[in-house]
Amino acid sequence: MKKNYLPPFSVILIGIVSFGILTTLIIFSKSIFLIISLLFLLILLYLFLFMLQKKEYEKSDIEELQYVNKQAEESLTSLLEQMPVGVIKLDLSSGDVEWLNPYAELILTNEEGEISVELIQTIIKASVGNPGSYATLGEIRYAVHLDKESGVLYFFDVSGEYEATVELVTSRPVIGVVSVDNYDDLEDETSESDISHINSFVANFVSEFAAKYAMFSRRVSMDRFYLFSDYTVLEELMNDKFSVIDAFREEAKQRQLPLTLSMGFSYGDGNHDEIGKVALLNLNLAEVRGGDQVVVKENDDTKNPVYFGGGSAASIKRTRTRTRAMMTAISDKIRSVDQVFVVGHKNLDMDALGSAVGMQLFASNITEHSYAVYDDEHMSPDIERAVSFLSKDGVTKLISVRDALGMVTQRSLLILVDHSKTALTLSKEFYDLFTQTIVIDHHRRDQDFPDNAVITYIESGASSACELVTELIQFQNSKKNRLSHMQASVLMAGMMLDTKNFTSRVTSRTFDVASYLRTRGSNSVTIQEMAATDFDEYREVNELILEGHKLGSDVLIAVAKDSKCYDTVVISKAADALLAMSGIEASFVLAKNTQGFISISARSRSKINVQRIMEELGGGGHFNLAAAQIKDMTLSESGEKLTEIILNEIKEKEKEE
Repeated sequence: MKKNYLPPFSVILIGIVSFGILTTLIIFSKSIFLIISLLFLLILLYLFLFMLQKKEYEKSDIEELQYVNKQAEESLTSLLEQMPVGVIKLDLSSGDVEWLNPYAELILTNEEGEISVELIQTIIKASVGNPGSYATLGEIRYAVHLDKESGVLYFFDVSGEYEATVELVTSRPVIGVVSVDNYDDLEDETSESDISHINSFVANFVSEFAAKYAMFSRRVSMDRFYLFSDYTVLEELMNDKFSVIDAFREEAKQRQLPLTLSMGFSYGDGNHDEIGKVALLNLNLAEVRGGDQVVVKENDDTKNPVYFGGGSAASIKRTRTRTRAMMTAISDKIRSVDQVFVVGHKNLDMDALGSAVGMQLFASNITEHSYAVYDDEHMSPDIERAVSFLSKDGVTKLISVRDALGMVTQRSLLILVDHSKTALTLSKEFYDLFTQTIVIDHHRRDQDFPDNAVITYIESGASSACELVTELIQFQNSKKNRLSHMQASVLMAGMMLDTKNFTSRVTSRTFDVASYLRTRGSNSVTIQEMAATDFDEYREVNELILEGHKLGSDVLIAVAKDSKCYDTVVISKAADALLAMSGIEASFVLAKNTQGFISISARSRSKINVQRIMEELGGGGHFNLAAAQIKDMTLSESGEKLTEIILNEIKEKEKEE
C-alpha cells in the first residue's frame, strides 16, 4: 500500500528556502512588523505540515492494519472451510447457530440434505461444562471443544486415537485374590471325608467361574485362589455386580455349608508386583467389612475402592486364635511406647466409653501411663452419669481431651475404639498429634482410615467394641489390675446398648463375654441408673417417632422439623424405637443435631444393608446399624436424597429376590 509521506530531503529543502526568505527580509526590509508576521506564517506552515504528516501516517497505519486483518480473515475462513475440523459459530445468549464450515455442514447433514438440529445439539451438549469431552455421531467419535469467549465450537475425528486408548485401557493386567470365608472353622468341625467333598465343591465352583470368563486361576491353599485376567473381564464382572458371590452363597446354603466368598481385585499399568499387593489389601478390606463381598481398587493411591456385595450380615466368624494373636501384638506395641491414650468417637455413647475404659485397663497392666480420654464439654446425660460413677470408683484413669493435649510426646500411642474413621474421632486436633495408632472396632472398615495405624483389629461380626475389648482382657488374664465392678458394669452397658439388650447381632461369644463380665461384678441396677432415659429426652424421642412415615411396606423414615435441634443419642434412640415396631425391616431418622449438621441414624434387621445406604451419604457403620452426618444439604434435601437411595435399594433387593 503506497504511503503519501514527505521525504526528508523535501523537508530540508523547505527549511532552507524558508531560511533564505527570512534572511533576505531581515537584510532589506526595515519593517519589524513584516518580519514578525512572516516568521509567524512560517511557523504556522511548519505546524500545518507536521499535522498533515502525522495524519497521513495514522491513516496509512490504520489502512494497513485493516488490510492485513482482512487478508488474515480471508485466509482463516478459507482454512476453516478446507481443513478436516468441524467449526460452528454459536450465539451464546440464545444458543442459535450463526455459521458453520463446510466440514461441519457435511458431518451434520442428514439423509434429506438438511442440517440436523439433533446432531448439532448432541455436539453442543457434549461441550457444555466438559472441557476435553467427546461426542459420538454414528460410528465416529469426535473430540469437542467450546471457546466460550468467541462462541466458536470445534470438533474433530479422534476415532483412531480413541480406539487405541480403549485398547490400552482394556488390556491392563488384573489380579484377583479369592478367599473362602469361615473355611478354617468348618475344617475344625468336619470329618475328613466331608472336607474332601467341600474342597471339591469349592475348587469346581472357582474353576468354572474362571473358565466362564477365560481367566487363569491358581489354588494356593485350600481356601485361597489367585485369578489373572485383563480389564475387559473385570469390567464385565463389575457390570454384573459380581453376582458370582451371590451364586456361591446360594449353592453353599443348599449344601448346608456356612461358606461365602470374599474377593479383592486390583488393576493398573505395568508393575504386577504392586498390583498383587493391592489385590491382597483389597481382600483384607473385604474381610474386615464382614466378608461375602468384593473390593476393587486400581493400583493408584489417588483412587478409591469400589465395593460389591455385602448384601448379607457379617458372615466371617471370629476365631479365638486371632483374638489371642491380636492381644499379643497389642501388648508388644504398648511395651514399646511411653504413654497410651484411648479415645472413642465424637458424641460418646456407652459402647465407645466402655471400650475405652476396658482398653485403659488392658494397657494399665503393661504401663502405668495409660488414660481413657473423654470430652467433658459434649456429653449426653447417660455418659455424664457413667463418667461420674467411674470417677467415684477411682480405678479408671479418666482425663479430658483438653488436659490430654499437653501430655502427648513423640513416643505416645493412640488407641481408637468403636470407630475407624478419622473424621469421627473424639478430637481431630488430638489425633493429629500421634504418629502411631491402633484401631479396635466392630464396624465395617470404610474410607478415611488412619494412615498411621500400626495394628488394626476390626471384627464386623462382633456385637460391640466392648465385646472385643473384654475378650482381649480375658486373654490377657493379668493379675495386676482386674476389672472393677463399675468398669464391668460400663462394659456390659456398652454391649447392651449395641445389642438392644441382647436381642440383635448376638452370638455365643457375646454371651460368653457377658457371663465373664457378670463374674467380675457387673451390676444390673447400676447399668439401669446409667442408661436411664430422662423425661425430656423421652419426649424428644417420641417427637421424632411421630414424624415417621412408611416407604414401601417395611421401611420407616422420620424427618424432624427444621426448627429444632436434637442430640445424636436422641436420634439413635428414635431409630431403635421405630425398628422395634411390628413388620419393620429398616428405620431411618433425620434431624438437625446440636452442632447444626444433619444427623441420620439407620437401623435394620436382616434384609436391608443400611451401611451401604449410609456410605452413599458419606457415612458408614455395619450391616444393621449405621449413621451419617451431612453438612452441605438442608434437612428437606437430605430427606429427599435418602428416600431416593432407599427406594433404589428396595428395587435392587426385589430384583435379587
